[in-house]
Amino acid sequence: MAWFVNQSLFIILAAFLLGLLVGWLVWGNRKTAPPSSGTTSAPQPTRKAAPSAAMTPTPHAEPRRSDPEIVLAEPVEPPRTEPVEPPREELERIEGIGPKMANALRAAGIRTFRQLAEADDTTRRAAIERAGLSFAPSLVTWGRQAQLLADGDEEGFLELTELLVAGRDTGRA
Repeated sequence: MAWFVNQSLFIILAAFLLGLLVGWLVWGNRKTAPPSSGTTSAPQPTRKAAPSAAMTPTPHAEPRRSDPEIVLAEPVEPPRTEPVEPPREELERIEGIGPKMANALRAAGIRTFRQLAEADDTTRRAAIERAGLSFAPSLVTWGRQAQLLADGDEEGFLELTELLVAGRDTGRA
């Protein structure tokens, strides 16, 4: 029985050493893989070899630098900038514009009071129809309200909205 245990330990030890040797041969000599194209890492600097003629000192040559010149392996891309979008204003302040109407206008590119004031009724109507909305009885007053807000005339805006009923001009004085 002792012979069997000694023989088994010897075989296990030999298999272990063989595994270490094979692992060292396979993994020890492995080169590192290049970075995948999906990752963005900084380019690794490479050292540019100096020509042998430059190593020979000449009386007219400048003193040799001790550091070899470092050159980037690949060009550095400038950071991408997103297009600047105009500030988003609360279009819901305008009588007759609720959250759905405001989202429809924003989807059409109308994000500010100035843009809403400059758009004509046809453009406004097309914007809300593209969003699947169809009922906007106060659409004709949106331009005047937006113009007052764009100009910063809060008093004029309040006076106009007091005359409106559900966003429509009733002509009350």
